[in-house]
Amino acid sequence: MKQVTHNQQQGQILLFALVILVIVTSMVTALVNYAGVQIKAHRQAVNRTVALEIAEAGAEMAIWKLNNQIGYIGETDAPYASGTYTIAITGISATTKLITVDSYIPNAASPIAHRKIQVTATTGTTNVGFNYGVQAGEGGIKMDNNSTINGNVFSNGDIIGDNNNIRITGTAIVAGAYKIDEVKGAGLSGIGVNAIAKVIEDSKVAGNVESFHLLRSSAGGDVKTTLLSNCTANIGGDAIYDVNAGCIVDGLETTPNPDEYVELPSEPLPVSAAQIDDWESDATAGGTLVGNQTIEVDTSLGPKKIVGDLILTNNVTLTMTGTIWVTGNITLNNGTTLRLAAGYGPQSGVILAGLDGDATVGLIDAQNGAQIQGSGTAGSYLMLLSQRNNVIDPAINVANNAVGAIFYAGTGVINVVNNASGKELTGYKLHLNQNTTITYEAGLASTQFGSSSSGGWGIQAQSWQLLQ
Repeated sequence: MKQVTHNQQQGQILLFALVILVIVTSMVTALVNYAGVQIKAHRQAVNRTVALEIAEAGAEMAIWKLNNQIGYIGETDAPYASGTYTIAITGISATTKLITVDSYIPNAASPIAHRKIQVTATTGTTNVGFNYGVQAGEGGIKMDNNSTINGNVFSNGDIIGDNNNIRITGTAIVAGAYKIDEVKGAGLSGIGVNAIAKVIEDSKVAGNVESFHLLRSSAGGDVKTTLLSNCTANIGGDAIYDVNAGCIVDGLETTPNPDEYVELPSEPLPVSAAQIDDWESDATAGGTLVGNQTIEVDTSLGPKKIVGDLILTNNVTLTMTGTIWVTGNITLNNGTTLRLAAGYGPQSGVILAGLDGDATVGLIDAQNGAQIQGSGTAGSYLMLLSQRNNVIDPAINVANNAVGAIFYAGTGVINVVNNASGKELTGYKLHLNQNTTITYEAGLASTQFGSSSSGGWGIQAQSWQLLQ
């Protein structure tokens, strides 16, 4: 009986030991498997981290090559450290590109780790502030019958109207000893806000006037002048003067004027020679076409330098994909369209004509019905810039029903013909023929022009994305 009990005890001990052994073995196996999984996960995490570093190195290499290799569009299976990367570059606009980088360890054919990132690369932009609907140099502004400027005007020379429905809806300012003459609307004020000039004569001003001599004119607001004479209507506000010869003042009169009139300094035109040089460099970087270029079918072009003339035949469309510099003349025939590619987005672009200091080349001729357009996005404008250095013959002609954005001739004459219109005019001398209209847009005060010369390509802040 005792022997049986002893055997039972031994069997129970053996069974218990087997159970313990199974448990321990299972725990050891689980620990080994867990350790293996952790080691594998760690290796995968390390590989994915390294792959991400390779992808970021690829993005940095893409930026370097965009700045140092003309025409760089990406590359495939480039080796780096323990892996490879593939770069794809998509052009968004002349100043924006999308860079996508795929990285692999050890390679794309048999990857154990794969990462994908995307960044936006942008090149520098240049801000050019067009603060007036029209700005002129010492050549001044001539406005013919029924011409209108919707906006403010600044001139380093005379503003001369034509005594028949001349309208400046904003403020008119003239620097130096120059004058405002014959700016009066038909039944309306010729100048819709204020006027500042040394001499203002035969004009109607809705707001305030500051001058040395106001004669044969009217003002709806206050007047501060030295000589006040022969007003064509009552002065609507107060008047400060030294001499009043024949003017009725509805408000308070103060004499003498305690302040002498101080001639305003000339204001430089907004585009510098250095900026023009940068735009020429941008165009040249895209290659050079030698000889006259005639566009007869819808075409995309740019950046490009053209040694010769550029001619758009009737009703054709030229889409600019970058800055264009034409060393000769530009002709936009009847019904043609010159526009920026949609990829410009809110940025503006420029087409240049002529050579610095040359008086013969650089004519821009926008004929009947020519359309000049931005990218289609608000704030985008196309500027036609002539370098013609000639104060007699026109640098820019804008003909009947031509519609444009910015016309610029810093050393030349802009001639706007019947029924033509634009967003902004800047030139040494401006002539608005009858029935022309310039309508200023507020966004022109901070126009952003794409320019690779203003800093090179770089990664746009907060554009980094991890796709995989």
